[in-house]
Amino acid sequence: MNRERAVRALGAWFDGGVQPEPLGAGHINDTWLVRHGGRGYVLQRISDAVFPDPAGVAARVAEVVAHLASGRAGVAVPALVASRSGQPWHRDASGVWRMWRQVTPSRTLEPLRTAAQAESAGRAFGAFQAATADLDLSARPDPIPGFLQLGHYLETLDRTLESSEMADGAVAEALAVIDARRDLAAALAGRDRTIHGDCKVDNLLFHPDREEVVAVIDLDTVMHGHWAWDFGDLVRSAAARAGGGVDVALFAALARGFLPAAGLDPHPEDLALAPRYVALMLGVRFLTDHLAGDRYFKVSAPGENLARARRQLALALDLEARETTLRAAARRR
Repeated sequence: MNRERAVRALGAWFDGGVQPEPLGAGHINDTWLVRHGGRGYVLQRISDAVFPDPAGVAARVAEVVAHLASGRAGVAVPALVASRSGQPWHRDASGVWRMWRQVTPSRTLEPLRTAAQAESAGRAFGAFQAATADLDLSARPDPIPGFLQLGHYLETLDRTLESSEMADGAVAEALAVIDARRDLAAALAGRDRTIHGDCKVDNLLFHPDREEVVAVIDLDTVMHGHWAWDFGDLVRSAAARAGGGVDVALFAALARGFLPAAGLDPHPEDLALAPRYVALMLGVRFLTDHLAGDRYFKVSAPGENLARARRQLALALDLEARETTLRAAARRR
């Protein structure tokens, strides 16, 4: 991240002298913590390497924030801070910037450790879907072409393989797992409602003292999609154990929170399938980026995206092995 360009961008909001500090470890946007006038703010540069139309993303996010400003269905999102020009985002020579009001007091919880935390996490993302159900984004272009669509990512992987010279034993092993499960591309392919699109645990802010979500953050991928893409990503993020595999009790707690809040009563088969679909899809994405030279996801060292791919594919295999157990947990929830 480039501090100098962040300092220059801050001039669209504040007078000089404000010093931004790097914030978080996200793979996509450059993010900075800013303190001014006794308050905390979060400055972000929207990645033009990931989002083809950063200004369009900024405008869409502003629309979502305005839609949720009434706090409908108990969903809270951070407030956008208008620039001096009165706009919810600012463009300069280095890109498109926006500023959020920091949500305080709050904390992130990763990993989730209790059923109460998991149920609250599920409830927050489910309520987000319900609260945006009347926000019709079906005619808008996706923030990232083909986002969350396994078939699209398989096609991209195949094209990348044609020109890549990075194939080795680990890559071949990952490809074997993927190739045996290409039929999953036809599952959960429908697009039936507005979704958050990035339901990771670190996109939830919890109360500092209670196991209760106080805000949903990171709205860049809000789009028209399948409800199960959100649920699957949440399970993958929240219920996967550090040593491998998935915690079935946390899976059930996530479902107990998510489904009533979202107003959904799906078949247990879809609930069990959703995290496997997402884990395989992410494995494909990480592997593709590794083969393409790490152009999309930030890495700290060569091979990191391959390691990420292998973790997601291992999780997909574990979810596959536990499918009967997950279905039973979905029925009991």
